[in-house]
Amino acid sequence: MIETSGNSGTPRLRRILLVSYWYPPAVGAAAERLHSFAQFLPDHGWDVQMLTAKRTPSPPGLPGVTVHQVRDPYGDSRHAFTDYDPRLRPARWKSILREFVFPDRFIRWQRAAYRIAVDMASARRFDVIFASFPPASVVQLAQRLHRETRIPLVLDFRDRWLGPGGHEPRRRKTLKAHQKLEREAVADATAMITVSDAMADAMADEQNFDRNKILVLPNGYDPDISPGAHGSGQNSGLSDRRTITIAHVGTVIPRNRPDLFFKSMIALKDDPRLQNVVFKFVGNLSPGYLKDAGLAPLITTTGLVPREQARLEMRSADALLLLTGAYVGRWGHNAKLFEYLQSARPILCLEETPGSNDCRLLERFAPNHAFFARVDDAGAVADRIDQIKACLTARAGRAFAVNEAFRTYSRANLTARLADYLPT
Repeated sequence: MIETSGNSGTPRLRRILLVSYWYPPAVGAAAERLHSFAQFLPDHGWDVQMLTAKRTPSPPGLPGVTVHQVRDPYGDSRHAFTDYDPRLRPARWKSILREFVFPDRFIRWQRAAYRIAVDMASARRFDVIFASFPPASVVQLAQRLHRETRIPLVLDFRDRWLGPGGHEPRRRKTLKAHQKLEREAVADATAMITVSDAMADAMADEQNFDRNKILVLPNGYDPDISPGAHGSGQNSGLSDRRTITIAHVGTVIPRNRPDLFFKSMIALKDDPRLQNVVFKFVGNLSPGYLKDAGLAPLITTTGLVPREQARLEMRSADALLLLTGAYVGRWGHNAKLFEYLQSARPILCLEETPGSNDCRLLERFAPNHAFFARVDDAGAVADRIDQIKACLTARAGRAFAVNEAFRTYSRANLTARLADYLPT
């Protein structure tokens, strides 16, 4: 929304401070979400000041966006994800440290970033402070700045505060401190954003917050390519190829239960239904684990790749693999789901708990090319792979249709909703 200045009728750009630890060139859903907000808010009359962690190379330049980077003294902020290996457990000292460093390991970054944020607020009049959780240090920074300046505070919750996506304190004292910080930050907020209706409903109930002041904005997809419009969006069938590639594109995170998927694959290594099938993980999967588990060459991995390469891998695959853990399926969506749908490929959705949010979205927008099974039911997984083979053969040369209503999930459209929602 654009305000006019005085009686001149000249539009006045409204100013927003976006605070997020994650922002490109960092990879992952959090960085992409904040980048999309920064990219499209200027189209709606907002001057965007982005406060984030310092990374190399520099963030991409965007019109109407100024990025302020702050070095993280505690560690390397470039890499959010190590190679996933289900055999590994976090070092005990790290678990202990988390209990005594409050609110989290980003505290020293928060202190440095807060000093810069105060200087920024003194130099220009912000209309809104927008902070994206996790981590909790980002919210604490924004709350401190709000109390110092009385600028309206909007909180963006990509995950629940307590749980696998946020913080999991073991000590009662630490738990109570996190609950107190969340409660006070929410009480200070003018409005909130969540990624799902379930999360919005829960937060309104738990925090006694007006549900009408909570906007639901999932992660969405980049609008530069229309759903199903890729040149490779047509499937050539199986008649001219010996294998099909089912790609998992994106970061591998424990809460989506890849461990259960690998157990199913170990059980199916010699199953004829998986003959001529290759699962390709375009992301942070340990090649050493695949070798030791005897899963190569049934499963291959590229490691983390740049975003554009990941999109090319998605478009070149025959089908796509979606792993949906119980936590993600209850409280949100897989961030990659929207780009999966955009690619118009068959999708193999393996759920820890049937009936997830991902399942409901796929049933709505891809009823003819989405296939579901429990991730720990090896026989059902193999059956769905057979169905995907049949689907690819039957649809040879024809693209899979995506409902036109899916365009409402483009990041441009989602950010337009955000712009209309921000405090005036």
